[in-house]
Amino acid sequence: LVGLADIVTGGYAGKAAEAVGVRFKDAQQFLDTLYSDPQQRANAAVKEADGFVGTLGAMLTNPSTIATAVGESAPQMLGGAAIGRGLLAAAPRVAPWLAAALGEGLLGAGTAAEQSRQDNDGGLLTARQTFAAMGSGAGTALFGALGGRVAQRLGLDDIDTALVARGLTADSASAAKSGFVSAVAKSGLSEGVFEELPQSIQEQVWQNWGNGRPLSEGVGAAAAQGLLAGMAAGGGFQAVGRVAERFGALDREAADAVQREEQLKEAIAQAAQSKLADRSPEQLQAFVAEAS
Repeated sequence: LVGLADIVTGGYAGKAAEAVGVRFKDAQQFLDTLYSDPQQRANAAVKEADGFVGTLGAMLTNPSTIATAVGESAPQMLGGAAIGRGLLAAAPRVAPWLAAALGEGLLGAGTAAEQSRQDNDGGLLTARQTFAAMGSGAGTALFGALGGRVAQRLGLDDIDTALVARGLTADSASAAKSGFVSAVAKSGLSEGVFEELPQSIQEQVWQNWGNGRPLSEGVGAAAAQGLLAGMAAGGGFQAVGRVAERFGALDREAADAVQREEQLKEAIAQAAQSKLADRSPEQLQAFVAEAS
């Protein structure tokens, strides 16, 4: 949010925040020291890895780094969803997947702007960095929309869309056609390959361009991190959603069974009061047995 204000003020918003003691970079460095020693070693191994393949191998060897990457992205994901819900409230006809993408893009632009501002000695944003931040946010929104649409076509729920819509949106009949493992795998591919992977690549390229660094610097590592974090988040969300839906279905089946039992008891009670009970007890017993 401070980064979005940076775009408008040329970086003075972030500089003002630092003046009153809010230093995001220092806070992140301090928080990193609070991880356990094994986690810090795992994070260091990933940071020291080189390129896409090296980073991919380091993260798979240290899978806890995938979980921490998902956890660190959660606040921005929730913030983007809040903006998306605001857009839906203002324009109800906007599709939830589009509102989710726009919210994600806005916060992505703000994040890029604040990161660039922190790298400058003067603590302000250049015009080039401002343009790069806006380009990065637009790319994030574009690939977020692509990921949401791909998930929709597969009959699955996109995590960003679900957060904006405040619940699952995929058609249950379509979703039921995919088995549990298939749905989790497809959701992981949708979130990781079609959304987080290209988002991470273009965000790093824009960051490099804005800061005057080689365009390919750090792109491989960012791509690997985005791919694995996206697959973990998308697949995990789909797994939790499927399990929750299954337990919800069981609850509904149990409620229906109780309702049918009450209806049957009422029918039996009414039958017991009928003239048939006096005229032909055997016929009444046969009817009750068949109804049960």
